[in-house]
Amino acid sequence: MRLRARLASGAVLAAGLLTAQPALAAQAAVPFHADSGDRCLRGVTEGTLEWADEPVVRVDGFLADDAPISSCAPDKMYSQATFSAYKGTTLVDSEAVKADDSQFAIALALSDPAGAAAIDRVVVQVCRFSITPVGISYCGKAAEYKAP
Repeated sequence: MRLRARLASGAVLAAGLLTAQPALAAQAAVPFHADSGDRCLRGVTEGTLEWADEPVVRVDGFLADDAPISSCAPDKMYSQATFSAYKGTTLVDSEAVKADDSQFAIALALSDPAGAAAIDRVVVQVCRFSITPVGISYCGKAAEYKAP
């Protein structure tokens, strides 16, 4: 009798763990990285993209511009990281953050303003822009991350 009770409670526990799996998968965090593409890596962003239960992707991380350990001389430019959320080929949301000779903490959420579309991929890109009206700008390679 006790053996049957233990087996039954073990089966209940296993069933409970199996039903908890989808909830954990729905909140999977995916690491991201993108940079400005120059030899000094003047602009770098890193962190995690977390696909939540609701159609929201949470972005947590940082954007660094001209890190103090860079061997390159400071320039008169700032870095901007853009996070673009898509459902298929449709742009659902986009957010940008800037840093100038500093590190900026990123904590934002990407979502469909209508609340209807679930985001299936996020594209992250770091660009650098001149702080003067006349100057150059350039971007690193865009990094694409798909929903887990």
